[in-house]
Amino acid sequence: MSLPRVLAVDCGAGHVACGLFSSDKSGRIQLEKLTFEAINPDASLDAEWNSVVSQTLSDAIKREQLSGECSLGLPGHHILGKFIKIPAVEASKLDKIVQFEAQQNIPYALNEVVWDYQVISEQGLDLELMLAAAKKEVVQGACDALSDNRLTVSSVLPSSIAVTRCFRYNYPEITGGVIIADVGARSTNLIFIDAERFFVRTIPLAGNSITQAIAEELKHDFAHCETIKIQVLNGQSELPTASPARAAVQNAVNTFIGKLHLELTRSIVNHRRQSGAEQPVALYLTGGSATIEELSHKLGEKLKLPVERLDALKNIGCTIPDVAKQTSLLAGLVGLALPATKGQKSVNLIPPAIAERLTFKKRQPLLIGAAVLVALSLLPLAVQSSRAVTAANQKLKSINEAITPLQNLQSEIKNKLVSLEEVKTEILSIQSLAESKNNWINFLSDLQARLVKVEDVWLESLQVIRPSASETAPASGGGLLGNTPTTSDDTATAAKPVLRLQLTGRLIDRKNPVSRVSPDSYERIKTLLASFVDSQFISAVERESFDATTPGILKFDFILVIDPARPL
Repeated sequence: MSLPRVLAVDCGAGHVACGLFSSDKSGRIQLEKLTFEAINPDASLDAEWNSVVSQTLSDAIKREQLSGECSLGLPGHHILGKFIKIPAVEASKLDKIVQFEAQQNIPYALNEVVWDYQVISEQGLDLELMLAAAKKEVVQGACDALSDNRLTVSSVLPSSIAVTRCFRYNYPEITGGVIIADVGARSTNLIFIDAERFFVRTIPLAGNSITQAIAEELKHDFAHCETIKIQVLNGQSELPTASPARAAVQNAVNTFIGKLHLELTRSIVNHRRQSGAEQPVALYLTGGSATIEELSHKLGEKLKLPVERLDALKNIGCTIPDVAKQTSLLAGLVGLALPATKGQKSVNLIPPAIAERLTFKKRQPLLIGAAVLVALSLLPLAVQSSRAVTAANQKLKSINEAITPLQNLQSEIKNKLVSLEEVKTEILSIQSLAESKNNWINFLSDLQARLVKVEDVWLESLQVIRPSASETAPASGGGLLGNTPTTSDDTATAAKPVLRLQLTGRLIDRKNPVSRVSPDSYERIKTLLASFVDSQFISAVERESFDATTPGILKFDFILVIDPARPL
């Protein structure tokens, strides 16, 4: 098996391991680099798991100078695995059926988890599937820890699948059914392998169970008892042989082995009943707690099965010193570096956003190649267009040279037109003054004629009321007497001020010289005012007021609104 350089990152409940794998000329897989860090497996600190893993990974990656793509493994206590059977259907309908089954079997909303499936086996008209799911925040947190350190996650696998791959690669000669007990810190994966099929049952019985039992017996905190357990089981403790701590460790180990035996027996019976599998021919132990000295011997006696530790590096080349001491902890790491069975879809719990970025990154060379081909195909058109643009620019240059004198002439014409408009304005202003002078003469003559016609009336005052800036009216042009029509060249649309004249005067009532003014006098004054409206100079009469307090005399006061078309 030829393998490119692959970086595997195995995150367990109590450890973080990174391994760089490659293959030699013969195709044998080689472990080039290995870094292994233990972390506190205390279940009460589970909320801090992501941050602890992130910091540990950051230190390890910087120290070992790791980079590139990597495969990530997640521990069993973070994985929900379900094995189901569905009717065999065509590939186009399989995803919809699996989606429905996932909604039924995963006890969380699907948008809260990352989930996937793989086909385990085909049994006649049925398909046996494995559904795997993990909380989205757990997967995303682990992926972010790697991306923050410039690593690209290409796949996320449950540890049970990684261990299964490791076993099949290292033990290809085993054809009968076997059990692998991957005993970790927080959980144990019981993996049943039978030919191409496998089944996983995760139980919450692992190394933490031993530590918790020790803590309850010695009345110490979890971290202290974890240290005592590791030292005693590894033969590194300086405690006396008969010390209570050693006895507590041994009691906890014996209890753990007894419980694990019961779980194994129950799982074997249930698996055989449900799947029709044969009795397993062997039990393989792996994981951190598989290093307990008497575990394999006592389980072998109780189960009547050959029990041995799984050698994760059996068919893996490695020159790293003292790596044999850690082989029980490397099954998941090795499995992460191994590819899935050719042509078979495998579970991949990579978050959708990261999967999309990874897919786009893989397609980038194709997209770049396609862009280059498109660019090359457009090259002749680009050359032709360039030549056409050059010719057009030259023609435009010659046209610009030809029209420059015309543009100068146009500029001169515009300046002359501006000067002409200024002269027109001055002429109109002078004309307006002339019209105003003549109009005053004509207006006063007209006013006098109307007063004479009424008789016995005279004016005492005539006051000009100048308009405010807002009081303007459109002019309609006019000659000296206001009879000349305007033309389109005149300033017919210009706004002219509205002028008002306030007139006060008196009318003598000869028929009633010593009494109040008669109604006839009022009629004469009203006739006078009405005649003003008929004048060509006056547009309206406003604010008429009369005073008849003086016997025989009617005082009057009114305002004449001058027609702006006949300005004064």
